[in-house]
Amino acid sequence: MQPLSNAAPANIAPASHLPQRFLLIDDHEAILAGLLPGIQQRYPAAKIETAANIQAAEQIIAAQLPTFVLADLILPMTPQSLPTITAGTRLLERLLESDLAPSLMVFSINIRPLIRLKSMINSYRSGFVAMEKSVPLQTALNRVDIALQGSIYLPPEVRSRPEIDSRWLKVLTLKYQEGLSDRAIARQMGVSDRTIRNYWLRIQDALQVRDDSRQDLRIQIQLAAREAGLIS
Repeated sequence: MQPLSNAAPANIAPASHLPQRFLLIDDHEAILAGLLPGIQQRYPAAKIETAANIQAAEQIIAAQLPTFVLADLILPMTPQSLPTITAGTRLLERLLESDLAPSLMVFSINIRPLIRLKSMINSYRSGFVAMEKSVPLQTALNRVDIALQGSIYLPPEVRSRPEIDSRWLKVLTLKYQEGLSDRAIARQMGVSDRTIRNYWLRIQDALQVRDDSRQDLRIQIQLAAREAGLIS
């Protein structure tokens, strides 16, 4: 995946001299068809582009420098690939870190992966909102207003989830998505085996997983981490 451009193309005027530019990213045509009329009516002067995959979205971002981006979290990289949470989340991370700093809205059937990005979201210098696709259209449009006003809104199910240290998240990823042993995780992270054991205790506490002799503790942690949206 190519990095998002931090500089405006030579033929693009400064953002302050342009009308609002919206980009809606979703591979479900019905979702885009449902949102477009409402957004067009509310923001008649805005230039609105749509993309069904990350490759197309990044081309539009580089050329148009959108001031507002609405994106699903489950997206395909290309027209030929299958949609994944990993791909959509990585695009969102890149937008949160880019100098472009558009107002952002996540509109997805699964917003739990945002838990791992809460620190980035809370320090984001533009507006950010998130909601599930089951909300009424009017609610979605109201959330667009919040994002464009520069405010941050996260639903209670995301706000109330525990904050997870980035090192703990790395342990979860290496264990459950790459299948590494604790010793291999320690080597890759450059820490001692004892430190990794301490991380597991902290992860267990954060996820409120209780010791139960009838159950495999690591499997229970895996299930809790997946339920919390920390791993896919």
